[in-house]
Amino acid sequence: MSGSKGGLVWLAALLAWGSGWTGATAADPPPSQWQSRATWPEVVAALPKLSDWNAMFRGAMRCAVEDSGELSKCRVVLETPVGMGVGSGLLSLAPKYRRIPPGAKGAREVVVAEGWAPFDTAGDWSRRPTSNDLRTVFPTEAFKKGISGTATIQCTATVQGALTDCLSIEESPAGMGFGSAAIALTPQFTMRPAIWKGQPTPSIISIPIGFKLFGPAPTAEGKRVVPPNLLWAEAPTYADVAAAYPKKARAERTAGRATIACTMTREGRLSNCDAISVNPRNYGFDTAAKALARSFRLQVTTPADVSAVRDLMVHLPFTFDPAMLDAAEPVVGKPNWAALPTGEAIVSAFEATKAKGTVRAQL
Repeated sequence: MSGSKGGLVWLAALLAWGSGWTGATAADPPPSQWQSRATWPEVVAALPKLSDWNAMFRGAMRCAVEDSGELSKCRVVLETPVGMGVGSGLLSLAPKYRRIPPGAKGAREVVVAEGWAPFDTAGDWSRRPTSNDLRTVFPTEAFKKGISGTATIQCTATVQGALTDCLSIEESPAGMGFGSAAIALTPQFTMRPAIWKGQPTPSIISIPIGFKLFGPAPTAEGKRVVPPNLLWAEAPTYADVAAAYPKKARAERTAGRATIACTMTREGRLSNCDAISVNPRNYGFDTAAKALARSFRLQVTTPADVSAVRDLMVHLPFTFDPAMLDAAEPVVGKPNWAALPTGEAIVSAFEATKAKGTVRAQL
């Protein structure tokens, strides 16, 4: 859904460079692989609890694609806000969605995402990735084989300008990792937030990115960028981040964000960290992020682990919000889970309950 008064906005990544081994093409979303989708009135009708259209909602489900293009085995992977029926409403719409029959090479699993966010003025880019940033996330196998591709991701843009809760909703060719590569690129984006009733507001954006090889790939690939939500053996606590809040920003209650790029030592520690984006500048958010990076450690136990970490780089985003300075008990609203229970584990835990229909519990 899109519009000048709310909805979901398509933004071209607008990453285009001249000569060179690789680049990202601008701008238009890739051709749709959908034969049919739920209409916006059908989405609204499936979400009866969302009577307040002055608030954002997002829902996403991951589904298998049958030979016919029909969806099956759908499960909710994102629901905001929780407990308002967004996930169950989206699941009820699954029969409305149908893909072009995938054939031998088409995607056999897809993410269906719907959402709404009110705004008067849409957000816009304040920083976009460079060609070197793109090179670091280019899928390894596609790079080796000289394969170009496209991906479209959908994210929430926060009031601090960060992209969060990103999902790959389309990629081509299927199974080559371009969706994951596009998500790995998101710490390099910074946005000016959308405006609603004169105030910054979260918004929903879909970003199409084209990964293009313009010639033979070089033999040296450099380090591979991995997402920051690794299974860290050690990491800063909420209190550590609050304590690192820069003094000037703390006094002025200024929010900020910094993303740093770090290599990794054989012991799994981060090193050689450089700030690749910081907003606003001259408040010390980049310095605070580098200091916090020293608290991260990845568990490295085998010779294979040691060999692997030498070729890795981590792009680590930090968001500093003045609200964290006041909270008596810290609340993490959007955790990056290192592990989650399987569907089988959830069924086993609740198989003794006698409730029928949809049941929802929140801790």
